Amino acid sequence: MTTLLLFLRKIDSIFNKIRTFLFLYPCNKIGRRVVLFFPIRFEGKSNIEIGDDVSIAPFVHIWGHGGVRIGNRVMIATHTAISTLTHDYSYNNMRYAPIISKQILVEDDVWIGSNVVINPGVKIGKGAVIGAGAVVIKDIPPYAIAVGVPAKIIKYREIQQ
Repeated sequence: MTTLLLFLRKIDSIFNKIRTFLFLYPCNKIGRRVVLFFPIRFEGKSNIEIGDDVSIAPFVHIWGHGGVRIGNRVMIATHTAISTLTHDYSYNNMRYAPIISKQILVEDDVWIGSNVVINPGVKIGKGAVIGAGAVVIKDIPPYAIAVGVPAKIIKYREIQQ
């Protein structure tokens, strides 16, 4: 029985690697050991770059038309929305308002909590932590811990050497 279970787990692992490869194939750059937990949604895949050792949880949505760069060793928790697009709300008719597109950069060693929203044009610095439920509307410096709506820095990480 255990031999069969180990075999089935190996088959499942191979299936997930193939599924991840096929899903990410159209992306601009994909690093090694990227782990995806489906279901997830990426739009504008040709403008998305993902570094090494990245983990993306279920129900993450990335609208990458304006360009999304995710560094190495980044963890993105469930139900996170990353959008490089927004509407120009200065127009009277919102349906036909121009789309504004701005790149998002997530540097190395970032942890993004559950239900986070990252707006266009934001840079999240190396080693930053974004708390669950935060709405990121401006840049977050390296090693900052940001929480809330809108996201505000509450402290900085003390890195153990």
